[in-house]
Amino acid sequence: MKILIANPGSTSYKCKLYDMSTMSIMFQAGIERIGDEQARYTYQIIGKPPVLAEPPIPDYHTAVNLTLQNLEEIVPIKELAAVGFKTVHAKGVSGCLRLTGQVIGAMKEYMSLAPVHTQVYLTAISVFQRILKNTPLIGLFETAFHTQIPPEAYLYGIPYELAEKYGIRKYGFHGASHRYVSERSKELYAGEKKEWKVISCHLGGSSSVCAVKDGQSIDTSMGMSPQSGLLNANRVGDIDAYALLYLMEKENLSIDETRQLLMSRGGLYGISGVSGDLRDIESLMAQGNERATLAFKTYAYYVKRYIGEYMAVLNRADCIAFTAGAGQNSPLLRKQILSRLENLGIILDEDRNKTNPSEGLISADDSPVKIAVIPTNEELIVAREVEKFLEKN
Repeated sequence: MKILIANPGSTSYKCKLYDMSTMSIMFQAGIERIGDEQARYTYQIIGKPPVLAEPPIPDYHTAVNLTLQNLEEIVPIKELAAVGFKTVHAKGVSGCLRLTGQVIGAMKEYMSLAPVHTQVYLTAISVFQRILKNTPLIGLFETAFHTQIPPEAYLYGIPYELAEKYGIRKYGFHGASHRYVSERSKELYAGEKKEWKVISCHLGGSSSVCAVKDGQSIDTSMGMSPQSGLLNANRVGDIDAYALLYLMEKENLSIDETRQLLMSRGGLYGISGVSGDLRDIESLMAQGNERATLAFKTYAYYVKRYIGEYMAVLNRADCIAFTAGAGQNSPLLRKQILSRLENLGIILDEDRNKTNPSEGLISADDSPVKIAVIPTNEELIVAREVEKFLEKN
């Protein structure tokens, strides 16, 4: 079975073709700067050197068509069993689903909760619908991994009938990433342990923390939308609802203006006033920028707070795993987050941390809780779930 996993961005597009019989990648491609006269396009047939080109790619349709043309060098398009998407959010539906008109309508209904992400996926799905009319398009929603979170963890303190009427509750996101990291940590470090408790820290431009017990999410930091929980690059994270109402009143902000503020002027960018990219933040810190230092410390504090919260929820953790761009690549961030947690059995080995392994332990030998860096593989999780869906349907 051959499954193509599509990963669209606002001006980028990536894809990987999986041979599910061997769980191996046969083809991968990436396009940056869609809409520019000179985009950047890289593709690789596995086993051969990558090919780099800079053609004009005016739109998504051109981008997808180009990658499919190169994919056909090894696999005829008609042999694709499905195209899988890591879809984000939809009203009343979750899990791994065929992207029918009804499901797409449900995605549009919750568009305002994740506007940029959802619009990108709707654009990509519509392109594939036009190009591959007979190929199933299947989405694994980011919320799927969190569907078993108990009510006491997902309920908000609003009138119950309103929560039921509008589906207002915690849903959680980054599900494929947290699932992969929890599974991989168990594979690497659980040994003979039957019960395995993980705190997964997906830290990047978009960030969340998840408590996982025996492969099941039991709580996560993001809520009904990706706006809540940790600070993100440009998104605000947790905020008192009345503080937001007060700000709207004082600044005379409309709902749309407030949405833009929360989505594009908050988070690391909002505090630093310069950038939402942690690499920039760390560089500015080294130059003595106080606002950048404040943004960094606030971000790390939020992560530390959720780790402590989930240690309590889990009644201990076997492993704390760091993944995504900042989680994998910033020893300074990991050190800041994990400082002074020895009483919780979390002891970082600073030398191991500084080596910044691509995958491996960074905890001290005598640390009761293992600390690991684990690169995520969301596409693999999507491919597996799409395969299961096709086998059942």
